[in-house]
Amino acid sequence: MAIEITINSITSGTSPYNVYVCDFCSGGTCQLIGSISGATYTFTLPSVYETYSSYFVKVVDNNNCEYCEEFSSFYKQFQNGDYFEFMDGNEFSFQ
Repeated sequence: MAIEITINSITSGTSPYNVYVCDFCSGGTCQLIGSISGATYTFTLPSVYETYSSYFVKVVDNNNCEYCEEFSSFYKQFQNGDYFEFMDGNEFSFQ
């Protein structure tokens, strides 16, 4: 299931801004999503990150200043029927 992420605004820094999705903010593997000028920007989370317990969105401005924020994953797993993870990251165990 595709997950869309929206950046509503960027209020500081110098454009253009590069947007990445990463497995960690520092020292992790990142995938460049695109370059933006600061307006509202929506993109689809790369499918590989849908199964991670969390992922990071990193924005780097023209002066190489970085802002990075962690998000919980939104996956649902039903294969074994033992658990379900809600959008807020809380896990429900079936009894």
